[in-house]
Amino acid sequence: MIRKKLFILLLLVIMSTVAILFMKQSTETMTIGKYEAMPNIDVTLNELNIAIAGSPDDKIHVQLKGPKLNKEMVKITEENNKFFIKEPLRKKKWKDYIHFRPTPTIVVQLPKTQSKTLTLNNADGDFTIRNLRLDKVQAEMSTGSSNLKNIAISNAEFHMKDGNVTIAKSAIENLLITTSSGDVAIKESTGSTQSIQTVDGQIKMTDATEQPSLHVKSVSGDIGIHYKKTPTSLQLKNSGAGDIKIKLPKYDKKTHIIGDGTNILSTETKDGSIVIK
Repeated sequence: MIRKKLFILLLLVIMSTVAILFMKQSTETMTIGKYEAMPNIDVTLNELNIAIAGSPDDKIHVQLKGPKLNKEMVKITEENNKFFIKEPLRKKKWKDYIHFRPTPTIVVQLPKTQSKTLTLNNADGDFTIRNLRLDKVQAEMSTGSSNLKNIAISNAEFHMKDGNVTIAKSAIENLLITTSSGDVAIKESTGSTQSIQTVDGQIKMTDATEQPSLHVKSVSGDIGIHYKKTPTSLQLKNSGAGDIKIKLPKYDKKTHIIGDGTNILSTETKDGSIVIK
């Protein structure tokens, strides 16, 4: 019995040591190429992360960052004014399902002056956009998370399964987010028409600004909307069986209106709670 316990302890030590060694592998940067600017960017990934930012010039720059890199991880093609980035499918061995090292990231830098439409299909990787203006973004994701900061987008759609969405200090005029169990967190961001829907996830908006049309819905998750400044002209439409708390000055409980009620906030939850303040 003692020998068995010692063997298990030794095995755990070995596994921990191997994991630490894998995690400490140095991060490499590999340049994939520099390409002519194109208005349509189409990305299809399986496991890789992707980070998108502004280019230092009028070209598209693509790099890989992470351990154990090779150029076969990503395939670049150009056709009919479209720039395609694709992660080729590969056969996995049993050891590929054991992840010790960080997942590599594709770094894409897009020209800031050109109008751009981004289409993203990503299974498990994370997605980041920083300091960029885009005309349209359409993202279909499974378990990866989306993180957007300091961006301006005219139209954006995010359809998630389990991944979280985080948006900060951004202006997205027309926004649609749908997610199954992922959480949505939006801070210091503006828009005209925005719809956020989740089944089990939580929705939290902080330092919010009143806007013409905002619809927020969660089946069993909680909803929290905290305004940066007290709304002056807002109509609240709250529905569902969840607990609703409204802590806004000058809110009329009978009419559900503040001021003239020009802007609309619609919230709905079945089993969660709603707090608006």
